[in-house]
Amino acid sequence: MVSSRKPLFWGLLALITALGGFIFWLQVGLVASLGTLAWSGIGLQSHLSGAASGLLEGDYPAGEAEFELADASTATLLKSIDTSQVRLMGYVPGVSAAVDNWRASVEAASSISAATGQLIGLYGDLSGESGGDRIFADGRVNLERLELLPEEVGAAKTNIDGAAIQLAGITAGTFATGPLDSIRNKALNELEAVQQAVDSLNSIAPVLPNALGASGIKRYLIAIGNQAEMRASGGAPLSLLMIEFEDGRISIPLKGQTSTQLFPPINARINWFGPALNPFFERNPRNNPFVVTNTHPNFIYSAREMVSAWSGGWDGPSYPEVDGVVTLDLTAIAAVLDAIGPVESEVYGTVSGDQIGQILLVDAYADFGQEDAQQRQDANQELLDTLLTRVLSGSDLVPAAKAIAETAPGRHFQLWMKESRLENLALQAGVAGVVSDPGTGDWSAMYTQNGNQSKVDVFQQRNVLVTANLEADGSARVTQQLTVNNATPADRPDGPPERVGYETMWLKSAYILYVPDAARDYSTSYPSGFTVRPFKGHSQLGNGWVDDGFGHRMIRLVGWTPPGGQSAVSISYTLPAGTFSTDRAGRLEYKILAEPQSLFIPSTLTLQVTGPQGFTPVKQAGMKITDATATLSAVQSGPVEATIRFNQ
Repeated sequence: MVSSRKPLFWGLLALITALGGFIFWLQVGLVASLGTLAWSGIGLQSHLSGAASGLLEGDYPAGEAEFELADASTATLLKSIDTSQVRLMGYVPGVSAAVDNWRASVEAASSISAATGQLIGLYGDLSGESGGDRIFADGRVNLERLELLPEEVGAAKTNIDGAAIQLAGITAGTFATGPLDSIRNKALNELEAVQQAVDSLNSIAPVLPNALGASGIKRYLIAIGNQAEMRASGGAPLSLLMIEFEDGRISIPLKGQTSTQLFPPINARINWFGPALNPFFERNPRNNPFVVTNTHPNFIYSAREMVSAWSGGWDGPSYPEVDGVVTLDLTAIAAVLDAIGPVESEVYGTVSGDQIGQILLVDAYADFGQEDAQQRQDANQELLDTLLTRVLSGSDLVPAAKAIAETAPGRHFQLWMKESRLENLALQAGVAGVVSDPGTGDWSAMYTQNGNQSKVDVFQQRNVLVTANLEADGSARVTQQLTVNNATPADRPDGPPERVGYETMWLKSAYILYVPDAARDYSTSYPSGFTVRPFKGHSQLGNGWVDDGFGHRMIRLVGWTPPGGQSAVSISYTLPAGTFSTDRAGRLEYKILAEPQSLFIPSTLTLQVTGPQGFTPVKQAGMKITDATATLSAVQSGPVEATIRFNQ
C-alpha cells in the first residue's frame, strides 16, 4: 500500500463521504418510518462534497452554491430528529439505539456543515469572491480583517471538535451492529485529519497579523532554487529577494541575482557564523559563497545558513536581518503558472507552466552562453518580476498559494521562521523541509549535490532501488542503490576541458546517503574513481560516517558521471529483529518511508521485498509478484509511505 497525506479540504471531503455512508446506513434501518429523510441525508453528502470540490478546483461560486443546498439539507435533517414519530420510535425495543445513533449522526453532520460554511466564507474573503472585505488585495494586507481570523477559525474548530464528540458517542446496539462500527470508525479516522488541519489554522490565526507587520516591520528572504545545479535541500539559491511587511503594506526593497547583484563579484566569499554541529561546513568562522548555504539535507540548517550569510557577514555585503526564509523552485513556479495562466516576458514571449522549466533551466543557458550571463540573469529577473507583480495584485493569490502548497511534499516549497510558534506550525504543516527518520520500519533518504557548477542536474534521471530480505523474526537485510543517469543532450557544448562551469556536459556529484537509526552492520559500495569525502571534525562514527546534527547517520561520496554515462552508489545494512511486525490478520508487514529531493525530474523508487521462507506476498494494486518477492514502484514527487504484507 502506497499512501500520501491529504490537504484540509480533501480530508473534509473524505470525512463527508464516510459520514454520508453512516447516515445512509441508519436510514435504511429507519426508512419505513422516516420515508423521505434518506433523500435529505443523501443530498447533504452530495452537496457538502460538491462544496469541498468547488473550493479544491478554485470555483468559489460553485462551492458556495453547493453549500447553500447542503445547508438546506442540514435543516431538513435537524427537523427530522425532533418529530413525534422519531420520539415514539425511541421507545421501541431494539430500535431506540438506532434512533439515538441517528440523532447523534445528524448533529455531527450539522456541525461539519457549519464548519464547512465557515471555511468557505474564509476562502471567499481570501479570494475576493465573497463580496466582503478582502484579506489581501493590491499589494496590501487588510490587517483589520485578518484580526477576525482567530474568532472565525475558532468557531470552525468548535464545530469540528463537537462533531468528533458526537461521533465518538455513537454506540452499536442490538439494531446497529458491525456495519455501524465500521462506518463510524471510518468517519472518526477522517475527522482526525481534519481536526489536525483546523488546529493548525487555529494556532496560526492569532500570530498571523504580527507576522505580516501589524506590530512593526517583518522581513522575509525568498530564495529561488535553480534545479539545474542541485544542493541537498534544493536548487542552488541563485536568485533572491527580500520582502517587507509594515502595517499591511508590502514592499520588495532588495532583489537580484546572488552572484552578480547581491554578492558581487561572482560567488564572492562571505565570512559568516553558521549553526553549530553542521558537518557540511568544516570551519567556524567560515569563508564561503552564499550559493552553498543550502548544502545540508535538512532545510532547518540550510535556512539558518542563509540567514547567517545574508545578515551576519563581516567581510562583504551585509543586509537587514530577516524573520524567515522561503525557498521556491521552478517546479513550484510552474505550478503557479498552471493555476493562474501564462505571463508575458519581453525576452521570452508568452511563458506557461509547462514551458518555464525548459526556458530558464535549459534554453537560457544555451541562448546566452557563459559570456552573456548578465543578460540571461536580467531576462530571468524580468520574467520573475512580472509573475510576482501579478500574484501580489491579489486576484490570483488563492490559486497561486494553493498551487505552491501542493508542491510542498516534494520540497519545492520550504519555510523556516525565526519565531518559534510559527516554525512549529511550519513543521506541523509539513513545509519545513525536515529530514527525519520515522523511527519505525525502514527509511530511505538519498541526496545528490552538484560539485562542478554545471547546469546538467536538470537532465539528471535518478532511480532508487530498495531490496529487502525479511526474516520471520521481523529482521531484514536491506540494500539501497541510487543510480544517476547523466542524460545531458548530445548537442550541448562540452565546455572547457577542466569540466567546470555551466557549459560542461560532465556531472560531478556528492552523494549523501542516510541509514535508519536502527541500522547495524552498515556499509557502502561505489564505482572506481569515487571517494568517500569525510567531514572534518565530524568523523566520530568512523569510516566517513557522521552525525548530521540531528542524531541521524549519513555518509558523503563524491564522483564524476560523464555525458551519457551512469553512476550507482549503494548502502547495505541490517535491521534487527522486531523492526517489522504482524498486523491483526497475522500478516508480516514491511514498511518504509522514502524521502524526496526537490529534483526537476522526480526520482523513481522501486521496492523489491522478499519474504521469509514459507511466506507469500499479499497482492495489491501495481504489485508484481515473482515467487516470494513483491515489487512496487512509485514516483518520488513527495514522501512515499509503502507497506508490503506477507502471508504465511
